Amino acid sequence: MLLSNKEEKFASQLKSLEQGVCVLDNRVAALDDKVTHVIQMNSELMIQTNENYRNIRDTMDEHRTELKKSIKQIRGQYSTRCQLIVFALGLSCWTLFMAWMMWA
Repeated sequence: MLLSNKEEKFASQLKSLEQGVCVLDNRVAALDDKVTHVIQMNSELMIQTNENYRNIRDTMDEHRTELKKSIKQIRGQYSTRCQLIVFALGLSCWTLFMAWMMWA
């Protein structure tokens, strides 16, 4: 009787331990599912962020190319105007000098 009482107590403790392990296993599985979900969400977010940065970089490269073209065009117009003004001033000075030399 004493042995059977101890065995029953041991069996109930073992059963209680088994139930506790099952509950713990279920909780760990739920946490594992949540962690897996968070990892998947972070991966998707990282992929989307990388795509956004690529798009931003492509857009910035396009803008840089357009700006370089505009700057070259403005420089070309400015240098052409400067050359025309310098040529006109030089021609005017030469004409005035020649006129002065003829009348002097």
